[in-house]
Amino acid sequence: DPPSGGPPSGGPPSGGPPSGGPPSGPTAPTPNMSPAPTPVGFVSDMPTLDCPDGCPDCDPNSPLQCPPRDMKAVCDKHNDALYPPGDAREGERVANFRDCYDMCKPSFCCIHDSLSKEYAPSCAQEYENCFLYYPCYIIWWKLHDTIGPATYLRVEQDEDFYNVDFEFLTNDFANDREFFQQLFGHHFDDDNAPTDDTFENEDNW
Repeated sequence: DPPSGGPPSGGPPSGGPPSGGPPSGPTAPTPNMSPAPTPVGFVSDMPTLDCPDGCPDCDPNSPLQCPPRDMKAVCDKHNDALYPPGDAREGERVANFRDCYDMCKPSFCCIHDSLSKEYAPSCAQEYENCFLYYPCYIIWWKLHDTIGPATYLRVEQDEDFYNVDFEFLTNDFANDREFFQQLFGHHFDDDNAPTDDTFENEDNW
């Protein structure tokens, strides 16, 4: 179950938390985004040169850029549109967990209020573009779907949208330490790196 102010409680854990590093588990290759023609739900990775309507901070140096124009299509699990014939990703779903996850990661600091200053600081009161990342809720919900403490992730789900498994996340956590710290450190208000014992201590549940 998702946490509220801290790692969730629940039944006995059936995964493994990280020991000084991210957890581990099995994967599939991560698809690359490619430009395509224009079906409903189409996703483009072409750079946006203008300021999208409704984006308050279009500064190219903004710490949280305007979200991709097609984020809502990519993060809508009910969008069954496929990439069209001739596209490098022909026949793949436009809406899928992995692409949505990649789009959403920079905004994770928007969704929590940790008092951490360095390990997992919140940006909810600082970044003007936070509210535009609301389609990301489906990613944050899944990353807080656990069996026991917050490190016991339960990411596999029998729906077409969820093209993700534990090993995919493990590899990504290893390559993106800042996001790893945000995900597991935001439950706490200090800058001490949480350990296995931190999450398995029932006083922290």
